[in-house]
Amino acid sequence: MTFRPPQVLLRSFVGVALCALTLGAALPAGAIIRLDPKSIDAALVYGMKNQKLGLSTLLGPNWVEGTDGSLLNVYSPFMMVASKAAKAKFSMNPSKSDLKKARERFGKEVAFYSDPKNRQQVKFSVSFYGSSLEFAKEYHARIVGFGRGKEFDIKPHKEILDQKADPAGNLYEGINAYYFNMADIEDLQEFRLVLESPKGNPVTFRLKNEKLY
Repeated sequence: MTFRPPQVLLRSFVGVALCALTLGAALPAGAIIRLDPKSIDAALVYGMKNQKLGLSTLLGPNWVEGTDGSLLNVYSPFMMVASKAAKAKFSMNPSKSDLKKARERFGKEVAFYSDPKNRQQVKFSVSFYGSSLEFAKEYHARIVGFGRGKEFDIKPHKEILDQKADPAGNLYEGINAYYFNMADIEDLQEFRLVLESPKGNPVTFRLKNEKLY
C-alpha cells in the first residue's frame, strides 16, 4: 500500500520547506489554496521534494478512492504547479537558486495558473468503471455542499467526457474531467462530487475542503 501523508503533516512539511528557504509563512490551515507569490513557491518546493514518491503521495489528500474501484484526483492550481515541478528533475532538497530556476522554467505555467482571469479552476479527474464502451460520456457532475451558512448545488464550468472507454476485464474504464470555478467552491466546508447518468448508478465522492490543497 502506498504511503499517503496525513494532512497535518503535509501542511507542516510545506511550511517547513518554506521556512528553510526563508520565503515566508506556512500555508493556510484550510481550504483549497489560491496561488499567490508565497503559495507558488510552496507548490514548487513541494513538487521538487516529492519527485520520486509517486502520484498518490504527491497528491496526498487530493487522491480520493471511491467505491467500486473509482478514483478521484483533485488538481487545484497549487497541485497543477506542484505536478510540473515533480517532473522537472531538480534537486529534491531545493535551494534558493533551485527555486529561482524552477520559477524561470515554469514561468508560463505559474502565470497561467495564478492569473485570476485565466484558470482559477479546480480539476476533478475521475477514473471509474461501467458496462459499455460509451458509458462515461453519459455521466455529468455537480457539487453538492454546505458553506457560508447555506447549501449549494454547483455545476461544472467545463466537462471533458471520455467518448470511448478502455476495456478492463469484463468492464470498461473511463476517465472524465470536470472543471469547477474556484470562486464557487473554495468556501464550502463539506461537499460531495456526484456523477450522474440516466443509464447507470451514481458515483459519489465525499470531501472536506480543509483536507484539500
